[in-house]
Amino acid sequence: MPELPSVAICIPTYNQAQYLLESVGTAVAQTYPNVEVWVADNASTDNTPEVMAQLCQQFPQIRYHRHSENLGMTPNCNWVLSQPKTDYVIRLDSDDAIAPRYVETLVALMQKYPEAGWGHVATQEIDERGQKRAIRRVARKHEFQSADEALQASVSGLRTASSIFIFKAQALREVGFYGDGNLKYSEDYDLAVRMSDAGYGNVYSDDILAEYRVWTDTQKIRPKRKGDQLQAYIWIYNKSFIPAFQRRGWETKVIDKCRQKMALIHAAACFSPIFTTAERAELIALLKELGDSPALRLRLFACSFGLGPMFDWQHHMELKLKGMIKGWLSWLKSTAKVSAGVSS
Repeated sequence: MPELPSVAICIPTYNQAQYLLESVGTAVAQTYPNVEVWVADNASTDNTPEVMAQLCQQFPQIRYHRHSENLGMTPNCNWVLSQPKTDYVIRLDSDDAIAPRYVETLVALMQKYPEAGWGHVATQEIDERGQKRAIRRVARKHEFQSADEALQASVSGLRTASSIFIFKAQALREVGFYGDGNLKYSEDYDLAVRMSDAGYGNVYSDDILAEYRVWTDTQKIRPKRKGDQLQAYIWIYNKSFIPAFQRRGWETKVIDKCRQKMALIHAAACFSPIFTTAERAELIALLKELGDSPALRLRLFACSFGLGPMFDWQHHMELKLKGMIKGWLSWLKSTAKVSAGVSS
C-alpha cells in the first residue's frame, strides 16, 4: 500500500493563548494519520509558552518555536510555512479551527486533481466567544477550478470562504509564500492570484470543515485600516493581475471595470467620522488611484452630503442576499446528491 502524503498544519500565533488549546487541539485531532503540527510564536507576551509546553508534552507531533523578537505577521507566517519538509502545508491561524475531516477531505481532492496547488472549504464564521454567525460558502459548481478560470473569477475579489488553506508545498515555495511583507492587508488575496498566475488551479469542498473567527470591532480598528486595504488592492491589480493578464494576451478592460466597482464599494467607508479631513483626503486619492470614474466622483459627492450610510446599507444587503443564494444552491446540490444515492 503506498504511503500517504505527509501534511503539516502550520499555526502562526501572537498573544492568543486563550485560543491555542482549541486551534492546536483541532489540528492534532485529524482523522488523517500522517500529520505534524508546527506552531510559530511571534514573541508573545502572554502565557503562550506555558500553554504550548502543556500541549507539546501531551502531543509529540507538535513542533513549537518561539521567536526572540516579533518578526511581523507575514514574516512569521512565511517562516512557519517554510519549515516542514512535507508534501502539503496548511495555514491555520491560532484563533481558528478545523474539523476532524479537514485534512482527509482536502488531501483526497488535491490528489484527485494534480493541477491544484491549493484548496479551501466552506466555513462557519464565529465571534470572539465562539458563538456561531454566518456560514461562508463559495458559489461554484465544481470541485476543481483551473488556474485560468480562477484568475478570471478573482478579478472581482477573493473567491474563498476564509484564509484557511491547504497548499501543495512545492507550489507555495515556487510563488514565494506570502511575499516579502509589502502588503499590510489582503496577503491571502495576492497569494491566490499569484498561484493562479503560476498555473496552479484550486479545489473546494462545500462541506463546512473550518471555523473562522471574526472579532467584534469595538475599537473601530478595522475601518482605520482602510488605507492599508486600498493600497493592497492597488498593489494586487497593478503588480499581480495586470502582468498575469498581459502574459496571457488577455484584454485588461475587465480589470479596469472591477477596479472601478471596488472603488465604488469602499467610497462610503472613507467618510466615516473616525477620519480627519486630511486622512479622508488621502483615502479619496487612493480611491481614485484604485478606480477613478464618473460614478465614483458622483458617489463621493453624495457621501460628502451624508449619504454614505445608504450606500453601506445597500452593499450589506447585496452581500446578505448573495449569502442566502449560496446557501440555497448548496442545499440544492446536497439534495441532488442524496437523491442520486437513493436512486442508485
